[in-house]
Amino acid sequence: MPDKYAVTRGIARIGGRIVAGFVVLAVAAGVVTAAIALPWPTFEVPPASAIISPTPSEQQRVCPGPVLALAEDSSQAQAATSVGRAESVYDAWSEAAGLVDVTASDLDAVDNLSADGTAAPEELTVPAPEGATVAPLVSGSQSQVLATETLTGLAVAACGEAASDAWLVGGSTDVGRSTLVLLSNPTTVLATVSLTVYGETGVVDAPGASGILVQPGEQRVVSLAGLAPNLISPIVNVQSTGGQVAATLQQSSIRGIEPGGVDLIGATGVPALEQTIAGLNVTIEPLPEQSADPDAIPSVRLMAVGDSPATVQVGVTSAAGTAAGSSTQVELEPGIATQVPFPELTVGSYSVQVTSDAPVVAAARTSAVGTAGRDFAWYPSSNELAGDFLVSVAAGPSPTLHLVNTATTDVDLVATPTSGETLRVTVPAGARADLPLAASATYVVTGGETTIASVGYVGDGQLASFALNPAGPLAEAIRVYLH
Repeated sequence: MPDKYAVTRGIARIGGRIVAGFVVLAVAAGVVTAAIALPWPTFEVPPASAIISPTPSEQQRVCPGPVLALAEDSSQAQAATSVGRAESVYDAWSEAAGLVDVTASDLDAVDNLSADGTAAPEELTVPAPEGATVAPLVSGSQSQVLATETLTGLAVAACGEAASDAWLVGGSTDVGRSTLVLLSNPTTVLATVSLTVYGETGVVDAPGASGILVQPGEQRVVSLAGLAPNLISPIVNVQSTGGQVAATLQQSSIRGIEPGGVDLIGATGVPALEQTIAGLNVTIEPLPEQSADPDAIPSVRLMAVGDSPATVQVGVTSAAGTAAGSSTQVELEPGIATQVPFPELTVGSYSVQVTSDAPVVAAARTSAVGTAGRDFAWYPSSNELAGDFLVSVAAGPSPTLHLVNTATTDVDLVATPTSGETLRVTVPAGARADLPLAASATYVVTGGETTIASVGYVGDGQLASFALNPAGPLAEAIRVYLH
């Protein structure tokens, strides 16, 4: 018979082992839990890499060429002929090399029956200086004075950069008004262009507006009235595939039997929630009996881009930096061009600020009357210039650099001409200033941070303007990982 004390001792030993096992398991679980909860030490070896800055490539600009007239040849109603010639001014500058050579050559104006070496759009080519790490600043503009039975006024345009997407805000195909779309391809690749035309009732069904072929080194001319007749407020979106194009509008008008002015209109700022027009010159005060005349009243043309409606606030600032009249709020339906008049503006220089809760495009319009006749000008919004910029001033009456300082601090801008007297102006933060310039000159403007700028002209029955825009995005520095 087993000893009961031996049995008891055996049970105790087994129970102790079981308890000890549970204790070990609990300790192990605690250790694992703590290991999970506490951060593990990490060991990282970053891959070898280097920042590579591409060498700046050559740049191109296009001056749109002389003003054109349609139907000079009755056998070719849609053909264009040039009227006189435009005079251009252009330069390139880099901090390291100073002035850089610019090569000018003619584009093939295939739709201009009278185009020749003296009446053709110009392509400007600027090579990057040897060893340069930053692309040079490039600018150019052209001007032309018209005084014929059908065309009168001053037409000035910037020599613009080709792009694959651009917005043209301005023009009209209403009775007595003619608008042309000039498409210039300075690249070495065929450009296939599509035009989307919007008006006061929305997008226009325009057969023939797509698949427009623009050969390398060529300019094509498209009559907007042929695509979308009887539009009071057209807006055109120009999109190209393959090669890129520089797009410009040309508008002229006839008031009864008298010419009412002419203008060349460059691309507006890209669709955005904020648009700024640096300079708006008002030279006449509309009389009460002119209140129904849209050409006599300063106005801003707007459109919400995309599928969403927009609530837009439009404000005007005088040369003294004060608000000119009350701010106007407008509700925009997407894709519908809207004209906002400002009949209360008196003679003077202004800037226009547009703020929206959806992307919009914008341009303003004013007119002039003088002994030389009538004229009008369009003022597209423009994009910010970061830091220094270059401005080439085509010939014309009283050219003035209009500046809006969008930075948070005051800036002292210095405009140094390639020859002549250096000019200086202080522009307070968030405010504007005007700086008279010399015609047919180029200025390097330094001291700014972020600036909206344009050049305006005012003369006897003459009015014109062109906006300054930064160069398109060139190749940026990239990080390369080494094996």
